[in-house]
Formats: sequence, structure tokens, C-alpha cells
Amino acid sequence: MKKYFLILLCVTVVKQEAFSQDKKSGYDFNRPIKNIRDSSRSFLSMPDSKDKSFYLMRLGSTYTLKNADSAIFYLKLSEQIAIKFNFKEIYPRIHNGLGSVYRYMKSNYSSSLYYNTLAKKEREDLGIISDFPDLNVMEDYAFMGSNSKAEKLLEKIKPTVFDVSKKKGSPYVGMVAQCYDEMNESDSAIKYGLLALDLEQLRTEAKRMLFPYVVLGKAYFKKKEYRKSLNFIFSGLKYKLAIKYEKDIQQAYVCVANDYFGLKIMDSSIYYARLSYNLGRKSSFNEVVLNSSQLLFKIYNEQNKFDSSFKYLQISSALKDTLAIQNRVNDIDNLNLNESIRELEKVDQEKQKNRLVFGFSLFFVISFSVYAFYNRYKQKEKVRAIEDERKNKELKAAQDLQLSMLPKVLPQNTDLDIAAYIRSSTEVGGDYYDFFEHKGSALYSVCGDATGHGVASGMMVSVTKAGLNGIDALPANTILHKLNNVVKNIDLGTLRMSLNVVQIKSNEFELSSAGMPPIYHYVAATNEVEEILIAGLPLGGLSDEHFDILTRSFNIGDIIVQLSDGLPEAPNLVGEMYDYERLCKLIEINGSKSAQGMIDSLIASVDSWLQGKHNPDDITLVVIKKK
Repeated sequence: MKKYFLILLCVTVVKQEAFSQDKKSGYDFNRPIKNIRDSSRSFLSMPDSKDKSFYLMRLGSTYTLKNADSAIFYLKLSEQIAIKFNFKEIYPRIHNGLGSVYRYMKSNYSSSLYYNTLAKKEREDLGIISDFPDLNVMEDYAFMGSNSKAEKLLEKIKPTVFDVSKKKGSPYVGMVAQCYDEMNESDSAIKYGLLALDLEQLRTEAKRMLFPYVVLGKAYFKKKEYRKSLNFIFSGLKYKLAIKYEKDIQQAYVCVANDYFGLKIMDSSIYYARLSYNLGRKSSFNEVVLNSSQLLFKIYNEQNKFDSSFKYLQISSALKDTLAIQNRVNDIDNLNLNESIRELEKVDQEKQKNRLVFGFSLFFVISFSVYAFYNRYKQKEKVRAIEDERKNKELKAAQDLQLSMLPKVLPQNTDLDIAAYIRSSTEVGGDYYDFFEHKGSALYSVCGDATGHGVASGMMVSVTKAGLNGIDALPANTILHKLNNVVKNIDLGTLRMSLNVVQIKSNEFELSSAGMPPIYHYVAATNEVEEILIAGLPLGGLSDEHFDILTRSFNIGDIIVQLSDGLPEAPNLVGEMYDYERLCKLIEINGSKSAQGMIDSLIASVDSWLQGKHNPDDITLVVIKKK
């Protein structure tokens, strides 16, 4: 999880180191390029000149976070033209940019070290003063695993890094934290990561850098303190989502998936791993695809889902082969580098060769082991597959039955805007909604919640549906009274059915409830929401139970919201309930929206509250707005 979080750091450092250089050259290195495609055509068509070299360098820098090959193409073309016109002032910018691309995008650390060393010498020749001239080289050593060399440079930086970072608003202290993380010194990474986070709190939210949260999340993950890791990642993720750094978001999702795996919360781990995997495939972000596919392999292997685990093992193995081939291509390119770095490259190439041989050997050993493991459990899997198929057929039949209980289409009424939503916590949930129209009389809207989940609750929903189909147009409380007797006579043991009924007439509605959460009535004239809670026992509790009934006016713009307790009682990651008061306020805020718009706003709010956690109870909403 290192490439894209650190690119932002390097870009900031390069900008600060080239400040004096900008003054000398007279060029504005920091103005953004607004239209990349049009700019590229325009810049390439220019005759060779210092201006063309400058604009191509800017174009290459713009591609740093988007496309490595394009970045390298434009930066090297800029270098060729700069050499032709002896444009020495731009050399450090070009070579720092190439160092960044090779380190973060290509994982070619020897090339990165070459270009950063060259840029350092060029800055010295130009008389450009840097706060910490060895910072990029230090990072290269950390990435290469040369911890002793990185530590030697760190000792020069640490005494003043915090004060300089605070004074200049720079990310230096965060880069020290990242280096310690790459060196697997988690305590030091946490120490400097917290210092970097303190400095970020001094910025406005729009300008905060994101990497300190990720550095701390990674460090606590390595210490197996998964909750702390999640807290830091989610704290930083809100800034990521706001500024839409897609690659950063993918990296964060991988970290979250690993944390949930460490906590053995497999549903959430699978959710974020699949999310990062799909996003990584879409953007061709190989590191994210590799990390998420490896994690999914481990999860499904632990769950004995061998088909899925073998699928992701094949994906990760194939991707490792592709990356290994790319590394070999990079090694061949390195043969053309400067003579002063060539000896280091030879050592690095030998290491890469040994790693490649070891990697292929390890791959074949793992492949053979997986194949043997698969064969050993093949017979067991056949028996298990037969049993799973039987259970799945039974569950599918129950699910089909429960879904068949819901209305296929919503009522079409010229005076009413109607929308409904249901999300089950299991394959067969206990929530239920329905509509019954009596021409010339009224529209009945029903919302219910059976005790428990699964097949048993699905059975209760079926009984309720059948009972309602046999009841004529009556007051809402009378319908509940008759339906209670039906459920009680069938006697489903401890199963109960909470239900409310709303009877909507021309300019008013009647409502009655049997053990359901409040019904919310948004009054457009006053822009206020009334929470209507009617006490009553669930259906099937006592024989011959009677229920209260209330009447309210229903004018243009008014809204009725019926719901189960799954939404207001949804817990977040620390167990806090979403709460009915928050729900009431949100209904008031969105009172001007359509029925579907109201549902979209409520679901978006509770999903944000859940933070990727699976809802533990069914969520059902029925919204009716008077037009």
C-alpha cells in the first residue's frame, strides 16, 4: 500500500525544493493543466524549444497519478529537448519526476535511486538549497530494503524534521513515518505518524493530506491492533471520498479488508476486498488487484469454499507472473543507466533474479500443495456439495415464497406518490409490506415485521398475507383485530407479527398499530414531522385483542413514512444506534423530495452510518406523498 499515497508527498517535496529554481527560470511550475488531451496535442505540435521542454515536463507530472507510461514518455521527451537546448534549470524537475514514477508506479527502485541521485547533484550544481536534500534517496533505500543506509540518512533528518515541517507546512515528518513503516519499525512509524497528523489538524479540511491516516492504519495493522487501524483509515477515508482520489480509496479499502480479516469479521472483509478488487480491475491497478485477490483466497480457503479460493489463487498467481515479467523488462531498461549507478544495478538485478527463481519455485510448491490439498478433499467436497445444493434449493424456495408475498407493482394513484424499499438481513427476512385498494373507498398501506428471520419468519409473512386478502374494507383497527384472531388460531408457537395499517382517504388517513415502530407524518404547511406511536401487542399474542385508531389530515405535500425497526436501530462500527431522533430530523430535512427521493436519502444516510457493516436486521420503508 505504498505507491500512490507517497506520490503526493514527493510532488510536494519537489515543489518546495524547486522554489528557488522557479524564480531563476521564470517559469510557473505549479499552475495546473486543465485540459490534458488538448494540451498534449498542442504541446507535441510545438517546435523544439525550452518552452516545449517545460510544457512537456508539466504534462508528464500531470500524468504521474494517472498513467505511468504516459508520464515517462513526456518526461523523457522533455529531457531530450532540454539537453538539446542546454536547459539545465529544468533537469532536477524532470529527473525527480522520473524518480517518482519509477518508484511508485513501476516499483523499479534502482531506476528511482539513479534519477533522484542525479537530481540531487543537479540541484547542487545550480545552487538550489533544499531543507533535506537526501530525502528522496532515503526513501529509495527504504523501499529497496537497504535499512542501514536509510537509517543513516534518517539520523540526519530526525532532529529538525518536525520543526521544519511545521514552519513550512511540508510533509517531511510524514515521509519519515512512511520510511519507518517500509522498514517494518511500527513503533517509530506510529510516533512520527502521530506528529504528522498533529500538523494536518492545523490545515483546513479541504487542504489536509491523507497519508498520515494511512501510515498509522498500516502500522497498527502490523501490530495486530485492528480496531485502531480501522479508526485511522475511516477517519482519513472521509477526506479521500470528498476529493475523489480513486487510487487512494482503493488502497484504503484493501487496508480495511485486511483489518476486518484480522478481526474475523468475514462479511465486512469480503465486502471491502471485493470492492477494492473490482475497482482495481476497472482502473488496472495491479497492486490492489493482487492484494485483494490474495486476501480473498485466504478468506475462502478458511471457509472451505475451495472453488472460490482456487479462483483467486489463480488470479493472484497469474498477476504475480505478469509483474515478474514487467520487472525483468525494467531490469533490461536499466542497462542504459549512468555508469555511477551501474554497479548498484548489477547487485539489484542479481537480487531480482534470485527473487524470481525463488518466486517461481515457491509458486510451483504452492500450486502442487494446493492441487494435492484439492484432491485430498475432493470426495469430501462432493458430499458437501450435494448437501449444500439440497439446502440451497430449500432456502431458494423459501426466498421465492417470501418475495412472492410482496406486491409486484405499486398502486398507481393520481393523487399519491408511492415508493417502497426492503433489504433483508438474511436470504429470507421477516419484514413485509403490501397495499390493498378498495375502489370508491380507500387505499390501505401495510408494513410489518415478523419475529426472527429465515424460513420461520417467512411462514408468518405468508399467514399475514393470506389473512389480509380475506378481510374487507374496514377501519384499520378492526382489520388488526380480525387478523390477530387469524394468527392466534393458527398457533405458530412463539412467532409473532408486528404490523401497522394506514387507511388513506381523500384528505385524511387513519392508522392503527400492533407493536410496530412509530409512523412519521410530515406536514408540508408547517415543515414539521409528527412521530405517531400507538401502543399495542404484536399479532398472535392475546386472543380477542383490540387496537387503538388515530385520524390525521392529509393535505398536498404531506408525507407518511412507515418502517420497520431495522433502520432506526442499525448499529455503527462501535455499536451506536442510528436512533429515531436522527431519522425524524432527516425526514424533516427531505420533506420537499419525492417519495423515492425520501427513500434514497434515508438509505444513503443509514449506509453511511453502517460504514460497510452488514445490516443485522431487515430494513423496510414505505413512503406515501400527497400530490
